[in-house]
Amino acid sequence: MWFALRPVEIDFLTHASKVYVVTAYVRAPRAAVFRAFADASTWHLWWPGVLAASYGTSKKPYGVGTHRESYVDGQRYEETMLAWDEGTRWAYRIDRATLPVATAQIECTEFADREGGTTITWTIAHDPRVLSRLLAPFFAGIMRRMLTRASHRLEAHLAIEAHATGPS
Repeated sequence: MWFALRPVEIDFLTHASKVYVVTAYVRAPRAAVFRAFADASTWHLWWPGVLAASYGTSKKPYGVGTHRESYVDGQRYEETMLAWDEGTRWAYRIDRATLPVATAQIECTEFADREGGTTITWTIAHDPRVLSRLLAPFFAGIMRRMLTRASHRLEAHLAIEAHATGPS
């Protein structure tokens, strides 16, 4: 069963009833980290729980307005890209989900240079339903562990990719 979420825009990050922010570090250049986030086909290799992700029937070049589909931990999501600022910010809203966690939700990832790599800041802004309200005391910790694990796996993925393609 699908649950429709209220369509919101990027400014929802400033007025959602719940906003969670976590950061992690990846020893890789910002451009490579951004490319990996933007490449839905690789998410299953490094993001915990992602079984598949794609831009569905959207045509290249992808950007704001592009539709994305993901299958994560047995749940399906349909999303719309709200920000695609090359190398610095990538954000989407969830339009529909098979798990009723929120009435509206945006996920925004920002990328910043840091000596030797990239700082990733992941923000989830949502108006929660009952399930999310019950998880609220644990949500930031869950996000932090998930992003830390994703960052380590992404770092390994990018190192393998760089080794396979050789020096640029």
